[in-house]
Amino acid sequence: MPNDNEFLSQEELDKLLKGIQNPTQRNEPREDELDEILDIIGEIANITMGSGATTLSTLLRRKIDIEYPETSIVKFKNIKTNFKGEHVVITVEYTKGLYGMNTLVLPSNLTNIIANLMLGKDPYETTGEIDEISLSAVSEAMNQMMGTASTSLSDFLKTTIEISPPITELLDFSDPTVEFPPIETDKEAYVISVKFKVKISGIAETVFWQFIPLKFANTIKEKLEEAYGMSKVDTKKKPEKKVERTPSANLFKHEKDINSNVIKEGGVKVRPVEFGEFEKKEDSISEQIDFSKLELLMDVPLEIKVELGSVRMTLREILDLHEGSLIQLNKLAGEPLDIYANDRLIARGEVVVIDENFGIRVTEIVSLRERIKTLK
Repeated sequence: MPNDNEFLSQEELDKLLKGIQNPTQRNEPREDELDEILDIIGEIANITMGSGATTLSTLLRRKIDIEYPETSIVKFKNIKTNFKGEHVVITVEYTKGLYGMNTLVLPSNLTNIIANLMLGKDPYETTGEIDEISLSAVSEAMNQMMGTASTSLSDFLKTTIEISPPITELLDFSDPTVEFPPIETDKEAYVISVKFKVKISGIAETVFWQFIPLKFANTIKEKLEEAYGMSKVDTKKKPEKKVERTPSANLFKHEKDINSNVIKEGGVKVRPVEFGEFEKKEDSISEQIDFSKLELLMDVPLEIKVELGSVRMTLREILDLHEGSLIQLNKLAGEPLDIYANDRLIARGEVVVIDENFGIRVTEIVSLRERIKTLK
């Protein structure tokens, strides 16, 4: 007679059945969690692909602008149904620091442009076919781009991240037998779709996609929380902001004021500026300036420009310019740049990089008397 201990109790059977029934519902993310992870992945994709675009610009010798991406959720089994015809698919595997896979999908027009520029051909030439040489050229460009992107992600997450060489293949999604790269083992699993709008200066505007498994995205989120000392509880305490795909305020250290172009540096003590420090030897300007009237103009918008330098050239020299030409300006390397408000000199400063944008750090303020005189 068998021992009673060899059989499961009814309670144990119920737990086992509950665990195997409706597995897809068990993994379905809550709406609030989904919004947060989409925001996080959108911001990270913006940062990493922005860095990658800079590398691609250097390779192709064309300015490339990538807009802030659109993020959405899709089941793995449904990805290929959103595409028709031939696309180049690049699969990237993370092998250190992060462990997982994601995929880029490039339409044929973008692929042809990248291949032609890499091979020194006419970028407007569209043969309609992507041969092995073109595919190799695109593969090399994507290898360089994703290498830079992973380095940027490494810096952002404060951990060493390495990837294997990307696998590039040409897939015809019109063929029903074609399978999407196995970035997920469960066809019912959720994947984050990241859509980028890209502009190649003087050539074309198009789009490409990045697909990141939700499980991998959650791993990235955990790394982010570890890097910046945040917890899951902390993320839920912050009030939500209805901002189009901007990062959650509590997760990103270098958040910008949405309505301001002035960057506030963390860890800097801020105190009121005492203009008297600059004007100790000058007479009071209050006799000449009616500040009550000036107050009425405080909300008037002014255009701020930074002048890198200038040079005079003949018409012949201008007509001889070509891609790669060097123009020497009248300012020395390291010399402060002039800052103008409505074409009036107000300050001087030095160039800095803020995220993926150029900025200017003010190092010298033109005297208060001069500034007010120039704005009168």
